[in-house]
Amino acid sequence: MFDKKIALFNRKVENRDEALALLAEEFVKAEVVEENFLTGIMDREAVFPTGLPLNKMGVAIPHTDTEYVKENQIGFMTLEKPVVFQFMGDINQAIEVSVIFMLALKEGKSQMEMLPKLMDLFAMDEVMDALKEVETYDEFFKIISESELLD
Repeated sequence: MFDKKIALFNRKVENRDEALALLAEEFVKAEVVEENFLTGIMDREAVFPTGLPLNKMGVAIPHTDTEYVKENQIGFMTLEKPVVFQFMGDINQAIEVSVIFMLALKEGKSQMEMLPKLMDLFAMDEVMDALKEVETYDEFFKIISESELLD
């Protein structure tokens, strides 16, 4: 799921849309999604927001319908300063997000399998603290691998 090494670290962005566009562009460059992947992400985020408050930070897990995906991939991004996403459970509640896991999954079944794994990862405060501070893909992948939650 991480084989294309889509990861951006400590990025300075003005808002959610800029963060999503930057990360989605990496998926397009890697040729794992359709050209209109960002449109699918934005459309879904407007109706089903993905911001989640954790103990020490906010995280978002933007994803879209399978029609925009060519091959399974997860992208990762940390932000220099948090940006506002809407809360997954209440579109009217704002969440300051510092960490983004963007999902490109070809089957609905894959999403249903991945989301609980991510929730388990998000519950590990030490792991999430470490992920927020990584500066290289190697550091990121080492932490993900050691968590034993994601392949």
